[in-house]
Amino acid sequence: MKHPILLFFLFHTLLFAHIIPYETGCSEAHSEKFRILDSVEVRFAPLGGIPFEGISDLAYDTGHRLLYAVSDRGWLYRLKLLIKDRKIQKLELTDAMTLTDAKGNDPDGKKWRDAEGMTLTREGLLVAFERRPRIVLYTPDGRFVEKAKLPKPLKKAKRYRGKNKMLESVAWHPRYGIVTAPERPLKQCDASSHTIYSKKKRWEIPASGSLTAIETTAKGDILILERDYDWLTGNRTLRLSLVRIAKCKKRCIKETVAVLRTTDGCRLDNFEGLTRVDKDRYLMISDDNGSPFQKTLLVLFEISE
Repeated sequence: MKHPILLFFLFHTLLFAHIIPYETGCSEAHSEKFRILDSVEVRFAPLGGIPFEGISDLAYDTGHRLLYAVSDRGWLYRLKLLIKDRKIQKLELTDAMTLTDAKGNDPDGKKWRDAEGMTLTREGLLVAFERRPRIVLYTPDGRFVEKAKLPKPLKKAKRYRGKNKMLESVAWHPRYGIVTAPERPLKQCDASSHTIYSKKKRWEIPASGSLTAIETTAKGDILILERDYDWLTGNRTLRLSLVRIAKCKKRCIKETVAVLRTTDGCRLDNFEGLTRVDKDRYLMISDDNGSPFQKTLLVLFEISE
């Protein structure tokens, strides 16, 4: 009888372990500008009745070493993060809450709760949504503050290529303020080019898949994450690229720094989130879609500009 009990406790510990080492198999993708430093699978038991799943983006508070994660179910998580010796040493889930509406209530319906992009500013957390396109400022504990004003082309849902192809990413730029991009180009735009929007400027870049995350680098460039998935073969491709927005006018050159492919041996999942944690180090996270057949993977990597 001792062995079944021991196995049960070992399984329970692994099931709800905070971080589990994970080998991506992407060492061949390393280059002079890109290197994976660490990768883990993240698992947490539900907190306050809120499961840890469907993570669509990240934001990092450097001063407090806090990592924020947002789920496309409209849940916000706060985690204590320790990165030491270029490794993810500790990740502890401390809070889980629901993003509220303007009245302080839990929004009802997926079109209100489909949170996809997030970034941290001095005023709070900016969250971008699909289905009902908008960017909303929240307090760090998920309380509604105000809606941000969208660039005119992004205001109407009918302009997008689908209800699940809307505002997938958002970042804060010290010069241009809020920058955002749809997952796919708008209907009236060239399907072969993504557009990054700010309040007064736009930047067009060649598309290499769905644009799932953007982040501002320490030098003021934009790091973009694109994802491509072949439904027939199950093959995945992730592409990380730099866009030097200060050096381009309307059409930008996209400088690819890493291409990760399952066909090259990479063990990838549905990566959607990106945040900078240091001068040249970033975290990338995958969305498990609340499925037992997928994983929440967190990857620490370094880019040399």
